[in-house]
Amino acid sequence: MEPPTQYAEVWKKRYAELLGHGVPEEEAKKLASELAAAAVLASAQAGRAPSGASSGPVPPSRTLRMAKFDGYGLLVMGVPSILLSCFSFSAVGILIGVVVTACGCLELDGLRRFTGRLPGSRQRLMGSQILLIAAAWAYAAYSLLHPEPLSPEITELITESGEQNSEMIALAARIRLIVAAAICGITLLYQGGLSAYYWVRTRDLE
Repeated sequence: MEPPTQYAEVWKKRYAELLGHGVPEEEAKKLASELAAAAVLASAQAGRAPSGASSGPVPPSRTLRMAKFDGYGLLVMGVPSILLSCFSFSAVGILIGVVVTACGCLELDGLRRFTGRLPGSRQRLMGSQILLIAAAWAYAAYSLLHPEPLSPEITELITESGEQNSEMIALAARIRLIVAAAICGITLLYQGGLSAYYWVRTRDLE
């Protein structure tokens, strides 16, 4: 539809509506002209917008700013953990560092895919958090089933406690349980909440 024809049709429609509402004839003509001009201008501006804009790359936005912060944070924690664990010959520490680093890479890849409107962003963003939850809970269970030996200082303190020996051992067991529960609770709240956040923010790509 050409703009002049569109303008005339909109003007006639608005003019008839205004007259029907009791607006004086001269005032109705003036208002109808303004409304018709606004409608034609809005239609022209809409026609200049690129039709495929939603399918192209989009700049990083506040929507997933948390993914960048969290992803790089995991790398900062994971890589040094691997190096330190290698020096201390801790297989568990190396495994934890590898998992944390992998989750950071997975989250950043999810952000890259989200920014580029590529498939798989939701799976990677949410998967990194779910993997962290699983790893944290597995470590908590392992620490309870295979507690690390007490340091010589603490062992000597328990030995010197005499009758309180069993109480000190029970206290150490309770502390391990509290630490394991804290690890599970914190990861469930933070990583679980972040996973839900990613689920909501990436649903427009599905």
